[in-house]
Amino acid sequence: MKTTKLFFALLMITQATLATGNFSLIEINPLHGTQEFFFSDSSKTFYGAGEIGAITEFNNKLFFTAQNSPDNTELWMTNGTTGGTSLVKEINANGSAGIGNIAVVGNKMFFMATDNGIDYDLWASDGSANGTEKIAELNQSWNGALSPQNISVMGSRLLFCTQDQLMISDGTTAGTDSIHAITSYSQGFGYCELNSKVYFILPNGNGNQELWRTDGTVAGTELIQNLTSSSSNIISVNSMLAFNNKLFVVASISGQGPDLFTFNGNATDTLQRIVIAAGGNSYPNSITLYDNAVYLIASTMASANIFKISEGSSTPVELMPGATFSWLSNLSFANNKLYFVADGGKEFHSIDLNGFAHSILSLNGFFTPNFWGSEQQPSLLGANGKIFFQAYDSASNKQVFIESDGTEAGTQIVMPAGASTEHPFNFIAGCGALDVFDFKMWGNKVIIPANFTEAGRELWIYDPQATTGIVQTQNENAFSLFPNPAKGDVTVKTTSPGYCDQEFEVTNLTGQVVLKTVLKNETTIIKLSALAVGNYCATLSENGKVTGAKKLVIVK
Repeated sequence: MKTTKLFFALLMITQATLATGNFSLIEINPLHGTQEFFFSDSSKTFYGAGEIGAITEFNNKLFFTAQNSPDNTELWMTNGTTGGTSLVKEINANGSAGIGNIAVVGNKMFFMATDNGIDYDLWASDGSANGTEKIAELNQSWNGALSPQNISVMGSRLLFCTQDQLMISDGTTAGTDSIHAITSYSQGFGYCELNSKVYFILPNGNGNQELWRTDGTVAGTELIQNLTSSSSNIISVNSMLAFNNKLFVVASISGQGPDLFTFNGNATDTLQRIVIAAGGNSYPNSITLYDNAVYLIASTMASANIFKISEGSSTPVELMPGATFSWLSNLSFANNKLYFVADGGKEFHSIDLNGFAHSILSLNGFFTPNFWGSEQQPSLLGANGKIFFQAYDSASNKQVFIESDGTEAGTQIVMPAGASTEHPFNFIAGCGALDVFDFKMWGNKVIIPANFTEAGRELWIYDPQATTGIVQTQNENAFSLFPNPAKGDVTVKTTSPGYCDQEFEVTNLTGQVVLKTVLKNETTIIKLSALAVGNYCATLSENGKVTGAKKLVIVK
């Protein structure tokens, strides 16, 4: 395994300590894959490599999809070391297995894959080569049948929809059956279990959405109601969640925007609207079940806010009455706190889920992207009081990986030595690059699919607990730096009487020293014209020990 040293640039320097984590790289494709061109801009290229995806924890190991040669996506596993990383099974010997989402049920992993490059079938695996086998010939034209919104767990069995069948499987060929034929290409979604039955939405032949339920048998699979023709007059459903012996449904009435509804599961009842925005629609999203409560973002007409539905209640309670936000991300949960992004991605807000104390982390020259796609897409993850996320440097537009304890002083850029790419976390999709957040927590470690070093998208592991050296205390008053932001020159004034023995360094976001000089006077003017616009870290050292550090911003 290649282990690298870290460079740490501080977003906001007060009296702080250096972070002590490290990165390691598990390289699946050392040949770095093939050169690909963006259709939207032929001048941009991308060198594909491991192409990590579908990261799933199973039996204390990580399983994921990857390719060790061009167009050869297969199932891989790792225990976190290079020696403990291997291909599980070559499913398609003549090309890519094209594995989609991985779903874990009991002691099996389920996924869709192709062994002929033509159609996709259902596979199950216990994590071993011999225990990875095709269990049903489904002959599907795509691998998306097991996406999170299209599956549900019924005990030790998996319920899911293909393009023409509602299926159930226990991970064996004999235990995999069709329980209902559906209209072709009208895949069901929104599966959620309530009182030992699974409820889901299924479009009929006219495109109208119907509410169904099943107990996992042919006889026990039934239509509850056609939502469009019922008195509820629901024309579209975005998502469903089971809680408090009810279904919570995000749906739209004809001619209106989305609202939150409840349904008690009886065929004779209709969906009941929960009024959040009096006189309008609440547009609920990011509805999430966490620690036996439901959280969501919704509009009160005045502004968007965060709401909680507690056990034994169906009434959403506004967590920050009167608060207004210019922009909200999806909700993220870590360290018993709820996080969301506001102010155009320039602030992280957190709400302590014990006392609901609200705090704000300003990113100061950085902003987080808006991750389009699934409404459950988080913006960060965390453990042991730390949070981890990606952000853009506002000046250079480069992506950086950030570790934070929730305070400005404890928020730091952490990048592996040699990091050189502008957008290491982007996912390449046909006509261009997309912002994605596909980091995973594995215990206290962060699993990061990234292209830090022009080696292509590979598997990186960040361990924030590892130690890499002596922790030093930095004095914010050791020197002054002005003007800051700076254009051509910057003045450095040291407060130490031993200024003649001190070294002044400027380091970029990848850890590269781009300017270094020994101070000759108490006040020194340093030319910055050779440095590009962006954020830097300026440090003062004496006898090899860092005595002070400041963020330096260079502008045009």
